[in-house]
Amino acid sequence: MELYQLRTFVTVAETGNLTQASERLFTSQPAVSAHIKALEEELDLMLFERTARGMRLTDKGMILRQHAQSVLDRSNDLKIKARSLKNELSSRLRIGLNSDTQYLRLAEWHTKLISQHPHLKIELSYAPSVELLKQVRIGELDASFFSGDTDENELQQIDLFTTHAVVAGAPKYSDMLKQASVDDLSKIPWIKPEPLCVYHKMINELFSKTRQQPESITLSASEDSTMALLCAGAGLAFIRDDEAQPMVEKGKVVIWPGKRFSLPLRFAFHQSRSSDPSILALAEVIQGCFELEW
Repeated sequence: MELYQLRTFVTVAETGNLTQASERLFTSQPAVSAHIKALEEELDLMLFERTARGMRLTDKGMILRQHAQSVLDRSNDLKIKARSLKNELSSRLRIGLNSDTQYLRLAEWHTKLISQHPHLKIELSYAPSVELLKQVRIGELDASFFSGDTDENELQQIDLFTTHAVVAGAPKYSDMLKQASVDDLSKIPWIKPEPLCVYHKMINELFSKTRQQPESITLSASEDSTMALLCAGAGLAFIRDDEAQPMVEKGKVVIWPGKRFSLPLRFAFHQSRSSDPSILALAEVIQGCFELEW
């Protein structure tokens, strides 16, 4: 019996679906099926009933799920205890970034963290908030920044600060934006972010009650490309107000005076890591940098 089989068992029990479980675990559906089959054969018990609607735990599977989760938690506790026995923090921390490095104050907290714990190894990865939180939940990342809200109950969150998102466009849209209604905005081309981006949810909310959905001329894959297209007059886009203000002063963009959207920046890690010395050190340094700055 392997830990990865237990992790697969618990994930399938949570989702009730092999496809969703494979997406959470970042593996293939046949691999998930093989893990479950091997575990059932070793335990000599049927853990799931295969139905037309997915995978349903048997009565015995429900009991063993609790024990499987306990084993996974104890395995994680063992790793944490091993780290705490060392005089110096020397683990590897995989941290997710959801925005530009200046906004996330990367240089400040990284420099402070390494100066305090020089044997820590830091690995950084960039992705939309939704994807990063998924990776934290399944253990692919140790912690991550994210924007907006989440219903990931397994994660512990730290509020860093809150900014706002505004609708911006090139100066050529200045007269149109001054008196524009939401319906008027839907008639102007938009530079839309990828679906997992928090700004995509804001666009859907903004136009949820309009008859006409905005025309999307470009699907932008990054904040840099969105900003370049925005300044070039390709269309409207959501950007942070702290990014917008300097550009307004330089005459590069104009801001729609209508609704602004709250955009909290947060930091998250799995609840099972709440006593991990490395995570605690990382969270303390990051929170301290943001408290000093904002």
